[in-house]
Amino acid sequence: MAFGFTDWDAASGTIKPGSIKRASSSNDKVWGEENRTEVDLPYGTFVAVNPEGGIKKIAAATDLVHGIVVRDIYGDKAPHNKQVNVGHFSHGDCVGALTVDSDEFVRGDRVFVVATGDDAGKVTKKAAGAIDLGYWVEEVSAGNHCVAITLGYQQTSQKQEAK
Repeated sequence: MAFGFTDWDAASGTIKPGSIKRASSSNDKVWGEENRTEVDLPYGTFVAVNPEGGIKKIAAATDLVHGIVVRDIYGDKAPHNKQVNVGHFSHGDCVGALTVDSDEFVRGDRVFVVATGDDAGKVTKKAAGAIDLGYWVEEVSAGNHCVAITLGYQQTSQKQEAK
């Protein structure tokens, strides 16, 4: 059976972190930024604005998120001494995000960006201490710690009035 371009085969783990699954809007952009640190950045992780220029690994929940590291030719991470392709995706478009190893996702789960530690920049299901950018899981890629995420709408439910 031949697969077409839209057959992402997520159940087989073929969506890779940092892969662009769908980007169709003129407001979706990927551009190069200088990594002004000595840290390699895994594809599919969110990065922060570096006050000294370029980008850096997220280190705190108060860091300003710049975007997500998009796949390039360097294996599974962007080397610290190369330009880093940073993606900015809006509603309805989709990119592969690297997950923390311990979380298991299903379609429709909300994802939050880990703000500190070794997993900083990866996505998690745990909201506490993490950054909420409004993304949700569109597809799960089995076996490679990757979920395809899309930007959702911020939803709040209104309290019911007492009758």
